[in-house]
Amino acid sequence: MTTPLPDGYGPDSRLKEGPEPKYVQLAAVLAARIKRGDYPGDTRLPSVAELQDEFRISRGTAQRSMTVLAEHGLVRVSNGKGAWPVHP
Repeated sequence: MTTPLPDGYGPDSRLKEGPEPKYVQLAAVLAARIKRGDYPGDTRLPSVAELQDEFRISRGTAQRSMTVLAEHGLVRVSNGKGAWPVHP
């Protein structure tokens, strides 16, 4: 089953305490950035470490958000190499 992405998160949104887990919020923010075109062509998404720094989250939260994006077909993940957006 695919984890639903919540509405109301834009590309510049911040994570907050609330009903949605932070990994789902982060996935929604990254999905909005992908749709806005922040990662064109073969531009790699920020690494897990970069996401940890930007959003002040744990490694597991960052990794889980990438899993959610992959479930939605928005990224392809290459273990040890990073994640890239999937453009139609």
